[in-house]
Amino acid sequence: MNYYQLENNRIEILKLLEERQEILSQLADEMKNGRGRRPPGKVRVTDCRNNSQYYWKRGKEDRWKYISKANLENVGKIMNYEYRTSLLQHAEKELRFIEKLRERSFPERFEADYEKLCKGQKELLSPIFPSTTDVINSFAEAEYEPFEKYDNNVYQTTKGELVRSKSEVMIAERLSFFNVPYQYEAPLYLEGYGTVRPDFKCLNVRTREIICWEHQGRMGSDDYASSALKKVTAYEDNGYYVGEKLIITSETGSWPLMTKTIDRWIKRLLL
Repeated sequence: MNYYQLENNRIEILKLLEERQEILSQLADEMKNGRGRRPPGKVRVTDCRNNSQYYWKRGKEDRWKYISKANLENVGKIMNYEYRTSLLQHAEKELRFIEKLRERSFPERFEADYEKLCKGQKELLSPIFPSTTDVINSFAEAEYEPFEKYDNNVYQTTKGELVRSKSEVMIAERLSFFNVPYQYEAPLYLEGYGTVRPDFKCLNVRTREIICWEHQGRMGSDDYASSALKKVTAYEDNGYYVGEKLIITSETGSWPLMTKTIDRWIKRLLL
């Protein structure tokens, strides 16, 4: 069982409740503003030989009066008012329910039980819900042999890391800006393909998932593009689907990588 999925679901539920509350509030406002003033009387609709017949009466003591299809304007206004009023009542009822649920909030996070312990207690436990700090440290301290084959062009990040292109500098800097832990060119074995070294192996601290990031920097070259696409296929054959557990950014000589593209991916999959 993925125990941490409990906490991830908790965050997702709270987010969905907030989104649902906003949508319902918009619906309620639209129903209030769109129904207009209530026309007098009530409407009854019957079916007779696949034809609809409309009747109207002003008050309880009045008789139902048949309305021809040529004079249905007021009938339509009454029906529109009643329909929108019904939707408004449903929206307001659910809004009250969500408000009560959010006021009660959720219990404390499961991992908080471990975070409260002192160092000596933690050393004797095998935590089911490790603290966020422990997860980040474990990821950051993972040892692997760096891939030291560099071309003539070597670039350095503000953290002192050596990377292979200006675009990789951009990605590394934006990951650092958003406090996303990452490993540069850490090895990953893909069944049916061999060992690859994703440009960045990133940790989503919230979900505890590892997300690989490949930057395809020379897609203007046919040979390079063919090799890059083959690698993407190998990733997906091993369960690393683009937009889920794999980020792909690309550029050519005439179409460079943009910072907004990097930030969009980080916000979507890494925060």
